[in-house]
Amino acid sequence: MNLIDVSHTIEAGMPMFSDQAPQPWIAPWMSHSQAASGGHYRNCSCEISEVQFVTSLGTYLDSPYHFNPDGLSIEGLILEQLILPGIVVDCTHVETRQAIGPEVLSDINLDGMAVLFRTDWSQYWGLPEYFDFPYLTAATAQVLKDRGAKMVGVDTLVVDDLTNPERPVHVTLLNTNILIVENLTNLAALPAGSRKFTFHAVPVKFKGAAAFPVRAYAQVE
Repeated sequence: MNLIDVSHTIEAGMPMFSDQAPQPWIAPWMSHSQAASGGHYRNCSCEISEVQFVTSLGTYLDSPYHFNPDGLSIEGLILEQLILPGIVVDCTHVETRQAIGPEVLSDINLDGMAVLFRTDWSQYWGLPEYFDFPYLTAATAQVLKDRGAKMVGVDTLVVDDLTNPERPVHVTLLNTNILIVENLTNLAALPAGSRKFTFHAVPVKFKGAAAFPVRAYAQVE
């Protein structure tokens, strides 16, 4: 069994969906030195970390609740929605701010699949170019819905064109319980045009969260 990590590391200074969103923060709630001097540990020490972040950061999964106030939030998702047979759609031909239309899905079986769109835009992670990403179209989202996809992943900042305030891809997919994973990376390492891997994108079971980071990875047979 081969496990391939397709997640970014969460750290200060990382790309965020908005320049208004706060950067993640991590610090010791109890440090090693505090533990060692606190009288509760002998010949050892430990650290307990405290973190703060908005839940849409790094490689993260959108629940239906993200765009549907009546949809399931993160804790309501079952594992069968989060661990799926995966397929990679090669979109490495796309250019800056180019729309990815439904023609890339021709002759591909999408039923029950986690459909991962590979653009290789993750090579620009941490650079200004990362924000000039290609995006899926409303028509592409409709084809994914009509042909039975269960999850959609992209190696870009978001699935939608951020200049379109209607966010048709998020709305179409999440309103029909098709989950979304954004900011994937390393998709070149996955089998192309194949069902020979299982995609895992399991978030912490945090009640009421609209989205949450995941350690996304592929299990390749």
